[in-house]
Parts: sequence; C-alpha cells; structure tokens
Amino acid sequence: MNSKNKPMKTTASEFKRKHRLRWKRILLITVVVLIVFRLFLPYIVLNIVNDKLANIKGYTGHVVDIDLALIVGSYKIKDIKLEKTGGKIPVPFFAADVIDLSIEWKALFNGGLVGEIEVSRPILNFVKGPTEATSQTKIDKEWQDIVNELMPLKLNRFEIFEGEIHYLDYHSSPKVDVFTKNIHILAENLSNVTDSTNLLPSTVTGSASIYGGKATMNMKLDALNKVPTFDINAEMKGLNLVEVNDFLKAYGNFDVQKGTFGVYTEAAAKDGKIIGYTKPIIKDLDVIEWEQEKEDPLTQKLWESIIGFGGWIFKNKSEDQVATEIQFEGVLKDPNVDIFSIIGGTLRNAFIEALYPSLEQTININTVEKAEVKKEGFLNKLFDKKKSEK
Repeated sequence: MNSKNKPMKTTASEFKRKHRLRWKRILLITVVVLIVFRLFLPYIVLNIVNDKLANIKGYTGHVVDIDLALIVGSYKIKDIKLEKTGGKIPVPFFAADVIDLSIEWKALFNGGLVGEIEVSRPILNFVKGPTEATSQTKIDKEWQDIVNELMPLKLNRFEIFEGEIHYLDYHSSPKVDVFTKNIHILAENLSNVTDSTNLLPSTVTGSASIYGGKATMNMKLDALNKVPTFDINAEMKGLNLVEVNDFLKAYGNFDVQKGTFGVYTEAAAKDGKIIGYTKPIIKDLDVIEWEQEKEDPLTQKLWESIIGFGGWIFKNKSEDQVATEIQFEGVLKDPNVDIFSIIGGTLRNAFIEALYPSLEQTININTVEKAEVKKEGFLNKLFDKKKSEK
C-alpha cells in the first residue's frame, strides 16, 4: 500500500487544540442561549403573572412590565392593576406603581432563606353599592394564594410606601369618597428568623395621614401562630370632621360646622381570648349654624339640633369634648362589649373628669390571662380613682 494513502496520525497537540475548540463552541452556544433566554425571560414571567391575575374569580388583573435582577434574586412588578369584572365599578380594587419581590439578604446571616416584599404607592379601593356587582368590599382568599405563588419563599418582611385606602359610595347622596393617604407599614420577622424564643417575635408599625390628622400603630405578634396572639396599640388624632361632611351627611343626615375627632385603642390576644378598649374623643364640636343652614329642610334642622343638644349635654365643658371608653374582653371570636363602660365613660367624661386624649398603657399580653378575674361594677367604672388620679 502506498504510504500516501495511509491515514495521518493525530498528534497530541492537535487533539488538544480540537478539544479546546469544541469546548469553546459549546461555551459560546451556551452563552448565546443564556443571553437569549435572559432577554426573553421578563416576557415569559410577565405572561405567567398576567395569566394568574386574569384567572381570579370575579376579577381581572394586568401588569405592564417586569424587571428581573437574577444576581440579587429579585424581580419588580410595574404598574399592576386589579379590577372587578362586569364594568360597573369605575375604579380598580387594587393598583400599585411597583411591587418588589426579593430574597431578604439580611436574614441569610441568621440562617434563613426568606423573602421580602416592598410595595410603592399602592391604592386600595373599597366600594359600597346596592348590589354585589356594584360593590367591592371583600379580600378573597385567592389573593393570598396568588401572592404565595408570586413569592415562592416564606415572607419575612413586608413594607408599604405612600399607600392610600379609599372607601367610596357612588350611590349615596352626596357621593362619598373617604380616604387615608401617606400610609407607611413595616412588618418584620414574620417568619421568625430572629428572636425565636420571644413570645411575640414579629413587629408591625404603621402611620398614615387622614384629613388633617395622623394615625399611628404599633403591634407585636406571633405571626406563625394559628391562634391570633398579639399586643397592639393605635391612635388617630386631629381628624377634621368638617372634611368628612359628605360621609356624615350620607349616613347620618347631618353635617358639622367645627370639630376634631380622635380615637385611642389598646388590645391584646392570647390563647383564644382578647382584652382591650377603644376611647373615641370629639373636641370643639359645633353641629348646627342656623344662619349658614337656613336653606336646609326643617326636619334636618331639628335632627341636627337634637344631635347638637345631645353633644352639649354630654360635653365636658372645661375641655370642650365629648368622649367615652368602650371596653371589650372575652373569647376572641365573640368578645363581650361592656355597655356599662360606655355609659359610665360618657357620664364620667361629662360630669366628673375629662378622659385624657392618649393611650392609657394598661393593656398588654400579660393582662389577657387576668381578663376574666377583673370584674367591675357600673359605679366602679364611673368613679375609677386610678384613672382620676392619672
């Protein structure tokens, strides 16, 4: 056989060269595939999210855009809107500029792989109407299921920036749009990554602006306990009643010329029991002004006069306030409201001593067990020396 026809032997260096070339091609193809996949991934995720939002019973949703940050483990849902089907409600049930879902890196240092959600400028619209089709007042359990699917990790931190909540009634006279804005809520350690030995390891704080007033809330809770276990105090003060006259007119058939409203509450729950109080206080109330309301019907003037007279009778003259204290305690599902505490609180504020417009700091998680032991009569609540000294 001619030596020219013999196959040439591949040298070791040539074999290595071909081997390196093959792996370079594989790597190049892989990189190209990953780049293409990364370019199309946001559209894939966008379609998945929109598909889930479109299949909520009674509602339809849409997301305009999604940004992915795979390196830091997060994605942002932009311009989300959820609307009730049927076209009879002109405002969405929920809308937000941005929802940021990501891994909470701080929790990794405590050994927990958990997630966090930050929501920017959300708006929640509750609408009251004469029929089910013209109302949206319920948050269905399906919403929670959707959130769990969008955030596969356990939620440990949740924060809302510049939120709004509206209550609307397009069928009342006058129409009602009562809202609170500048809502900020921060919930931390919901999955109990830290403080695992604490009875109430999770915290929720909140604040909001409402018609010239401000509302604040502080809450400690066991978010993983199926039986509600919490300690909360909240207050709202300085609400200008004149600015909610449409609401008062629509549902109470009266309006006010002057007045501010505040409410203070504390509550705690443990082992299926709850104890707490709510203290509403109205200051500088002026219901009727005959000169300004001379065009109103006589029946309305009489009704407003009765309300104004009642406010004057039960007003503490030195502090110019109408107030009471509503106490409740008992089984969490159906707590008992102490009617005598309402009557006693009203009379005490009017004729004995004005209720102080602040939290009393008398309720906490440790007082729940004592709730059934403490029994006071009507006169004790009316002439409570400890509160008078305070």
